[in-house]
Amino acid sequence: MGLFDINDEKLQALYHRALVEANYGFVDPRKYPYLARAIMQYARENNCSYDDALILAKTGNKMF
Repeated sequence: MGLFDINDEKLQALYHRALVEANYGFVDPRKYPYLARAIMQYARENNCSYDDALILAKTGNKMF
């Protein structure tokens, strides 16, 4: 695993960072480029959809 690989914990941490920046409101990944990039990378590496990766980031539950 490399330095820039995205695993479950890192994805959840990035989502939490965006959540704090949004003052615990709605998090739109398009407004946070680091989160959108991480979700796309995670989805590519794990052969899942963008939506599944976003659900994992939000809840911590794998849907795939």
